[in-house]
This record gives sequence, C-alpha cells and structure tokens, in this order.
Amino acid sequence: MEVKNQKTIAVIFSIVLLGIVLSPVVENWRKTPQDNFPLSYYPMFSKKREATYTLRYLVGYDSAQQRHHIPYHYIGSGGFNQVRRQINKQCKKGKSDKLAKKVARRLAKTKDAPFANLERVEVVKGTYDFETYFSKGDKTPLKEKVLSTQNIVKP
Repeated sequence: MEVKNQKTIAVIFSIVLLGIVLSPVVENWRKTPQDNFPLSYYPMFSKKREATYTLRYLVGYDSAQQRHHIPYHYIGSGGFNQVRRQINKQCKKGKSDKLAKKVARRLAKTKDAPFANLERVEVVKGTYDFETYFSKGDKTPLKEKVLSTQNIVKP
C-alpha cells in the first residue's frame, strides 16, 4: 500500500509541476501579456518581427579599401549587447563623430591584424533583410548611411 501512495504522490506532483511550467502559454492569447521571470512565455521567440532590421555599427577600411567590421571591444566597455546600446545612444544624441574619433584612437594603437592596418573608420546605419541575412547567408545591407568618418592617425 505504501508504494501505491508514493506513486500517487509522484503523479500528482508531476501534474502540478507540468501545469506550472505550461501556465505562461496563456499569455500568448492575452491582449497585454505579462512576461515574468522565471515563468516566461518567451516573447523573444514568439513575437512577430519586421522583415528588416536597422542597426548602427562601425566599419574600418584599409589601404586597399577592404571593409572590416570593428569588433565591439574596440568600441566600448562591456559585452556585445551593452556596446551595441552604447553605439545607439551616442548616435541618437548626435555624437557619432565623437564615437568615431574614440574608436580611431583605439585602432591607431592596436597591433592586431587586420585592424592595425586600417586607415579610416566609419559609423554606419545599415538596414538588413532577416531572410537573406540568416537563411541565404547574404550579409549585404539593403541600404546604408554613413553617419561619421574619421581617419586613423598612427602615433
């Protein structure tokens, strides 16, 4: 009789636990869903996205005019997403020139290839198509606008 009680308790516990884990799914059908940690309905995966995405980033050019994307650690402090927010904040405040100068100074001091050979840096606003970028591997922007350009002066 004791084993049967333990199985019953285990089944009840499992059903309750499964109900708790699945409970956030109802948020998908609410007009204003609430996303709470640790029970999340994962809006980052279920939210409808636009076909295109616009972002700001920095690129450098060498003497042969080859383009190189500047890694985030040359741009600001913190992780990738934190630096991305710093770029957006600076550009929205109209300080893309200041950002380009700061990054150009950092690149002027580096010995890391290929960044040690760059001659200029640009702050760029680019729009990309999700489908072609991720599914087809075509990383060409739909459109780009140069917000600021700064020559790199070696010490």
